[in-house]
Formats: sequence, C-alpha cells, structure tokens
Amino acid sequence: MTVYIASLFLPYTARFNDDSSKYFTAAAPVATSRPDTGRPPSSIGNNGFGSKTELQGHDLTSGATTDHERIFVPYLPKPEQARTGYPFPSGANTENQLPTESEPQPSAWQSSQNSAQVAIETPSTAQWYIIPTRKGNDGLQNAIRSATEDSYLDDTMWVGTLGMPTDAHGYLNLAAITRKMKDEYGSLTVLVSDRDFEGHYTHFCKTILWPIFHYQVPDNPKSKAYEDHSWAYYVNLNQAFAERIAQNWKRGDSIWVQDYHLMLVPAMLRKILPDAQIGFFLHTAFPSSEVFRCLASRKELLEGILGSDLIGFQTDEYCCHFLRTCSRILFVEATNEGIYIEDRFVNVGTFPIGINPISWDYRRQLADVRQWIDIISARYQGKRLIVSRDKMDSVGGIRQKLLGYELFLNTYSEWVNRVVLIQVATSTIQQPELEASISDII
Repeated sequence: MTVYIASLFLPYTARFNDDSSKYFTAAAPVATSRPDTGRPPSSIGNNGFGSKTELQGHDLTSGATTDHERIFVPYLPKPEQARTGYPFPSGANTENQLPTESEPQPSAWQSSQNSAQVAIETPSTAQWYIIPTRKGNDGLQNAIRSATEDSYLDDTMWVGTLGMPTDAHGYLNLAAITRKMKDEYGSLTVLVSDRDFEGHYTHFCKTILWPIFHYQVPDNPKSKAYEDHSWAYYVNLNQAFAERIAQNWKRGDSIWVQDYHLMLVPAMLRKILPDAQIGFFLHTAFPSSEVFRCLASRKELLEGILGSDLIGFQTDEYCCHFLRTCSRILFVEATNEGIYIEDRFVNVGTFPIGINPISWDYRRQLADVRQWIDIISARYQGKRLIVSRDKMDSVGGIRQKLLGYELFLNTYSEWVNRVVLIQVATSTIQQPELEASISDII
C-alpha cells in the first residue's frame, strides 16, 4: 500500500543547461554565503519569475480592462505565445511544475544523492539533471525521512510541482523528466501552466491566504485580498493535483495532503475516489473565525478540507479555531474530536511535527559541520552568539527582532562588541520595501 504525500513542491527539481534559464535569473542575495558551498544563496530574494528589469517591455495581463486585473505580469513567453492548462496532450503520462530560481551547478554531495545528467534527443537538444530543491517544506521532508528510516512508512510517493517554469520547455523534455522523477525518485510531478502557478502561489497563497492566516487582515484600500481574481488559478492547481493522484491511486492506498496551498484537494479527491483514505495537515497557523470569514472563498476552502477523513494541526489553538470556524460558517455540528458532515465524521486533532534528535546529532558530527564549528568558534572567540533563521516576509518578525536587539544593546551597553546576532533570512518572492526596511535597521 502506497502513501501519497501531496505537497506543493517536490523534494527534487530539474535543472536545465539551455538558454531558457536566463529568463529566470535570481535577484541579488541578501545573505553572505551558504555554509555548505561558500557561495551566495541565489534563491534568497528571488521570486522565481525573474527580476523586474527582465519583465520590462512586456505587456501586462492579456485582456485586462481594469487596473486590478493587470497585476499578473507574464513571464516569457508572452501571453499570446504561452500555453494554458496542461502542456501535454490528453492521456499523456506526464505531470506538473512551478516557477524556479537560477540554480548553481550541483555540488559533490548533491551528485551523490542520485543526481544525474541526462542528454535528451530533441530538436533543441537540451541537457538537464535532477537536484534536491531549495524550496518546499524542510520539516515535512525530514519527518517523512525519519518515519521511513524507522519503518513507520514503507512505501511512499511524493506528489508535487518541480518549482520551475515549464511553458518554455518541450513535451519530450517534460515527459522524460516526469518519468525519471517517478521511476527513480518516487515522485509524481504535477504540471500546470506557468500562469496558473503564478496566480496560485504568488497571488492567492502569498498575498491572500498567508497574511490572513497570520492575523494580518489587509486594510489598505488598494489591497487585492477581497477580490477573487486569483481564485481561479488556485482552483486549477488544486484540480491538477487531485487528477494526478487519482490517476495512480489503487484501492488500499492512503493520501496525505499538505498545507494551505492544497486546501481544495481533499474534497476534489473525495468526488473522484469516494472510498479513498484522505488526510490533511496544516503546517501553518489557522486564525479565529472572525478573521477567516474575511476570505471571500471561506466556504469553499472549509468544504475542501472537510473532504478528508482526518485533519491535523500543529497546536490545540489552531485545532479549536478550525472547529469553531466550521461550526459558525458552515453550520455543521462540531465536537472536540471532529465534525459531523452529511453521512461522515471527520476526525480533527493536534499532531505537532518535531525533530529527529538522533539524526541531528549524527549530522553535527560530520566533518564539514565540524569544520564550520571551528571556523565560527575562531571568528567569534570570546563572544556570545545568537543564531536565528526566519522567512523574509511581513509575518516573519525579522524587523521587530532587529529593533528588539537594538533596544537590548542600547539598554545594556556593556554587551556591545561582546554579543553577535547571526540572522539567516530566506525568501521565495521579492519584497523590496521589506528588504530595504531591514537593511536600514541593520
């Protein structure tokens, strides 16, 4: 029996060596270097669709009639040249993908983890290879790896996108990638058009869901949060996931859907596979009903999640918020254990994901890690270190943390030059105003 793990990003992605990558060059990094390579982290500050400079001279959304409809800036090729929907003929055994940042050549450790370079005979003759992705949910990947090593999971299959644009690549290349991902990496690739992914991820997920789930209800008159122009893209990507899973599901298999990117997938799967075992886990916060009802698509999102047999949250607070929200918005009967809906009972519980201390201790003993420990110890000898890692977004709190650190140094001047804050910041989209504000504080 296979457990399908549906997550927006697969643990692996494809890297092309052709000229198409120049259209998706990473923006300037905001951190100094990566410990494993010593090179600048090209992914930081990159939205995966190229810099603003690269997009100048291209028309905004085709067919737009009002200003708010022009927010979708196309990537190459232009809208009239780009395909929509699946880039494969009906019935083809293929899958889906997303926007990507410019990736460096694979390092030695990447090559040792099944990374391979494959030459594909096509009219354009492009070379590509599979590498571990820098996107995705690290906590989820570590949890699945630990469960597999401890024999809790025997047969797993990842379902997700590659995190790269695919419209510019040919059918033969994409078909070969999807076959290799399935046969050698245990991954079903979901292929959607670049425009569907951009509308889903950058606009609906990051502009609407992510802020509201963290109690940042937009009050700016120019905010697009209360409009549904990106809802169609969210539906399209979720439908692509559901169809991809349904094509491969066999009786007895289980499906585990991950996070707020795929909240509609459980209900979509329930319609196609009424007898399937479906679980959903939310890795982020779930707000109170007063905040969640600000979403125009609140009912559809709740009904989508309730297509599951089991719904999990990180904390009791998020679990209680979900139960109350379903009761108040959908008028369903909710108990501490779950929700009665039609002829089914949906179990709801708290299942926090932790870490594997044995794995971390093993990694701490590796030669390259020990080398970095020695370098840092020598560089900051006699100083206290504070190491922090956060996402570079408005809810990450980096700005507030730096202001608090400044207040600490001003209040306790004896610690000046005796304590060092090392702040690691990661980002998948460009936020110039936030980055400029943080730089000013630094």
